[in-house]
Parts: sequence; C-alpha cells; structure tokens
Amino acid sequence: MPFPPLNLPVNLQNGLDLFFQRQDFVAFYQSYKWEQDTYPSGFPEILSLENSLRTAAMKNRITMQDVISVAKWGKLRNIKRVKGPEGTLNVGLYQHNRLPLSQLARDPLTPIVSLQRQVTGLGPTYLSKVIRFALPEEYGAIDTRIVRVVGRGDQASRQQNWLTLRVRNYGYGWYIPKAQAAWPNDYAKWLNILRFFASRLNDPHNPCPCPHPTNFIETGLRLRGVWTCADVEMAIFSYACQFI
Repeated sequence: MPFPPLNLPVNLQNGLDLFFQRQDFVAFYQSYKWEQDTYPSGFPEILSLENSLRTAAMKNRITMQDVISVAKWGKLRNIKRVKGPEGTLNVGLYQHNRLPLSQLARDPLTPIVSLQRQVTGLGPTYLSKVIRFALPEEYGAIDTRIVRVVGRGDQASRQQNWLTLRVRNYGYGWYIPKAQAAWPNDYAKWLNILRFFASRLNDPHNPCPCPHPTNFIETGLRLRGVWTCADVEMAIFSYACQFI
C-alpha cells in the first residue's frame, strides 16, 4: 500500500476529489498502451523492467545497463548521450527487509536527486521512469504528455491545474527541462497526487480494485486489487493521451 499523501493544499485536494468522482480509473488503466505494453498482452515489457530493476534496487545495485533498458523502452532520443559510472549506482530505495525506506514517506525526492547527480543525458521524464520501475509501489513517472495536460507549457492540451512544472517544444519534440524552478520539487507534489488517488482507490470502505494482469500477481509484483503509485500514473497517462 503506498504511503499516504502529505502537504497537498486543501483546494488542490478538493479538485482531485472532484476529478476522482468524475473519472473511471479502472477503464483508464485498462486502456494504457505503450508499444507492446497493453492490458490484453499483460504489459509484458513493464513486467520485465519491474522485475529486473526492483530486484537490483532491493540490493542497491542498479546499473547503467538498467538505466539504458528503461531509456530504450521509452524510446529516448540520443541514448548515446546517457553516461554514468561503470559500477553500481547509489540509489537508496529499500530497507534490508525489502520494504520501502520509511523516510521516503516524507522525502520522496532523495533517490531521484541522487540518480540525477550520477547520470548525465537524462531529463526528468527518464529519471522518474527509472525510479518508477525500481519502486512502483511508491513512484510513478512524470512525462511530457502528463505535464502537457496537468502542468504548464501546452495551453492547447491543458486540462488540469495540478502542477507548475513546464514542458517545452522548440520544434524537436516536447521535453521537461531540468533547469526550471519547479524541478524537482513539483515531482514530490506529483507523487503525493498519485498517493492521494491511490488512497481513494484503496479505501476499504469504498474500494475500487485495480484489475492487474494475472502475471503481475503471480510474480509477486502486485497485491491483488491494490493500486500502486505506478498503476495510478498509468491510468492518468491514458487520461492525458485523450488530449494530445
């Protein structure tokens, strides 16, 4: 079960509650599509990446090979520009008992800031994707489609006023600049938005079970019906794709 949300303004919570009441998260989750990853196929590449990065992260042994695998999955342009140390990366996410570090509840940014210091050639989208695959219970990616719809920079696509994070497009495609005041603090806000929706979806008094593909349950990557932050992010990605 993801950590509870922290520090979300009351007016934002009210807006998120209204969004939650009006949207079908299950339908959005089931309509998620990225290359070969679809609900009918069981999200096979996502499953593979979660298996490998989660296993590595539990031993604090994420490597540049893991990072490149995520970059290839996301179709990152200029992968050759991605550089980092030859050994393992220091990205603390798990306790020795394989549970998430308790301090991530109040400070979820430390792992992504640490990764950013060690790896060059990655912007916020791919930095967040690496952490998302390593600890899907507590993290979701923040990509350009989501920011265009719930952040700033694409007035034609914007639907929600959740983030101040901006996207840019100078003719070579949309991207999220690292050099902006809202990064990385707005990523913490995004994670707490994901936690907020997860808490609503997992509410035992009014549950809305996540229909995970059976392979995620069988491999132990998910608890049956329990929404993770990554699951919620996938649903919101599908929502955002309607307006792109």
